[in-house]
Amino acid sequence: MEKESQSEALPSIKKRRCAYNKVWENEYLWLRCVEGDSERAFCDLCKTSFSIGHGGEYNVKRHRLTETHKKRVQQKETSKSMDAFLRPKNDFLADKVTAAEVTSVYHTVQHATPSYRAGDCGTKLAPTIYPDSDIAKRMACAHTPFFSVASDASNHGTTKLFPLSVRYWTPDLGVQTKVLDFYDDSDETSAAIHNQIVTKLEENGLGLDMISAYSADNASLNYGRYNSVFQKLKENNNCILKANCVAHIIHNSAKYAGDRLNIDIENVVNKTFSHFSSSAKRIEELKSIYTFVEIEYQSLIRHVPTRWLSLWPAVKRLHDCWAPIKTYFLSLGEDQCPKSLWRLFKDDQDGEGNPLDLQVYLSFLSNALKIFHDTVLVLEREDGTVCELYDMMFTLKTKLQQRQSDGFFGAQTGVLLQQFPDRQAAVLREDMCNFYQSSLTYLEQRYDFSDSNYQKKVASLALKKSPFNFSDLCEAVEVLQLSKKLDMDALYDEYCVVLPHQQAIVQSGAPVVEKWATLLKHTHTPNMTALASFLLSVPITNASVERVFSLMTGCWTDTRNRCSVNLIKSEVQVKSNFTFSCKDFYTYVVKEKVLLNAVRANKKYKFKKKPEDRCGFPVCVPNLFLCSPCFLEFLCRVFVGLPAPRTGLPSTTRGFIHRTRAPSRGIITGLQHQHRCPSRSLRHHPTSVCVRPPVPLCRRPTVLKV
Repeated sequence: MEKESQSEALPSIKKRRCAYNKVWENEYLWLRCVEGDSERAFCDLCKTSFSIGHGGEYNVKRHRLTETHKKRVQQKETSKSMDAFLRPKNDFLADKVTAAEVTSVYHTVQHATPSYRAGDCGTKLAPTIYPDSDIAKRMACAHTPFFSVASDASNHGTTKLFPLSVRYWTPDLGVQTKVLDFYDDSDETSAAIHNQIVTKLEENGLGLDMISAYSADNASLNYGRYNSVFQKLKENNNCILKANCVAHIIHNSAKYAGDRLNIDIENVVNKTFSHFSSSAKRIEELKSIYTFVEIEYQSLIRHVPTRWLSLWPAVKRLHDCWAPIKTYFLSLGEDQCPKSLWRLFKDDQDGEGNPLDLQVYLSFLSNALKIFHDTVLVLEREDGTVCELYDMMFTLKTKLQQRQSDGFFGAQTGVLLQQFPDRQAAVLREDMCNFYQSSLTYLEQRYDFSDSNYQKKVASLALKKSPFNFSDLCEAVEVLQLSKKLDMDALYDEYCVVLPHQQAIVQSGAPVVEKWATLLKHTHTPNMTALASFLLSVPITNASVERVFSLMTGCWTDTRNRCSVNLIKSEVQVKSNFTFSCKDFYTYVVKEKVLLNAVRANKKYKFKKKPEDRCGFPVCVPNLFLCSPCFLEFLCRVFVGLPAPRTGLPSTTRGFIHRTRAPSRGIITGLQHQHRCPSRSLRHHPTSVCVRPPVPLCRRPTVLKV
């Protein structure tokens, strides 16, 4: 009884009531307060009030989820207010709207003919008449740079791979060469390659009308007269230039001339290298001979016939190491020395120091092949331009002709020839002259040295010897078929603007691309910029796609043989297209909120399929995350805007899904499972659980939009 009396004596505690909060109106635009009653709120859409005294904001959210409110929201979105049709008398935007309308008509009248100049004017006008548009403010110059396309093909096992790269030039960025795509296709016909190029360009928003040139090797598949890739691209854009690989022509000319010699130099180099390449005992014997003749040991260099720059270094090394190499093979004797090499060394088997034909040829080729080697090195530079190409090829031709007419085979070769009998020396001289003649014949057949070559007509725009004049610009416009895309009167005005600066730029000695960037960077010259963009985007070799295969070989090693084409493509694109250091990349990526949000979000794994069709899983698997190579593939896709991995999951997982909790279906292998990532060199995250789906993953592709 005492306890009951004490409890009745305690004061009753009233429940706390909620009041209206003005802050809610920032999120719920349809919400208003009820005057005189702080425990109720009014909905402008439903035209009704409701209590918030018990739940506060929770009551507001409950009202938003009611069917009546949802219906009102939908009605408002589909119907327009009368305010859109009735303009108030004191509308402060009325004058601006009218001015924008009149200016648009004025712009149309002034630029009746579509041109780059009209587009540039429209781009500059947009931020002025639409000042409240963020898109208009961010619009840049309307001149989309011209670009060239380069393609090639190679095998990785049974997979036929095609890299696709583009090259473009702008005054601000200079020459840029980027790997656009890297795909596999078993169909290697010209029609298939053409369709792939067109498709890849359209997927990346690049128009065929802006292609300046097509670059590839010199196979008839690419540049045949009738049914080639180049001819099919010409049907899409008649202005496309033929930019076949000149480095390939020079390499083949040296190879062709070498095959006409009385000695097979490639066989000698490869046979000598292979004799030592797999025997440590032979190497030790050769090193002892190096020590005996007091020459520092240098390993022989392998020659790869398909590589442009491997023959001269291999010949040069063999020539420099002639004394120990000769001594070694003579010490083997006829029985142990390879027969093809013994025939070249046997004339001095007595060790009397008689001159050998092989020594003369090595001395000659170490001198002559350097001309071809140096020219290819210059051609392979990324800043090489078509304005310089004709002069480089003409210089190579002149050097060969001059050496042939003077009978110059190298100073050391001349000394060696004096040790031979006159008749034998004459035979050697004639054979070496035939080398010059054969290489010249091949060059003249494969490269156009005539005055009609467009590369000769644009050579004056290289800004090397003297400034160009307006007639040079007109000739370049005509030969490049750009007269319909440029305003020639405006081009002359722009020429007058840059004329005073040409002489100083010619004397600067900078590369051609930098000279043009300096000339046009701080001037308003849209027509001359478009001409330079077309001209400097034309490549002179297909080295850009050849480098892709070298990168592919480095990424796709035997220990990573299960990597997918998409993963290798992503790694190649990162290595080719990005020049950031690791530190600079962090500085860049930490500011990219879109990328960071995409990496954190789960939406990067989703794909457009119904739940019941998702590869045997009844619902979307949550809590997915990527191992290192899988994350790298996703990162590349975010940067370059590529299609998402198939089924929304990394293509490298090969049917494995990584998640943090057990699925409703599938075989759980647990943390102790030693499954390696397809790279085989990187394991998955240690906390992951590997799950093998009971059915194959779907092959339907989707596009990842970030």
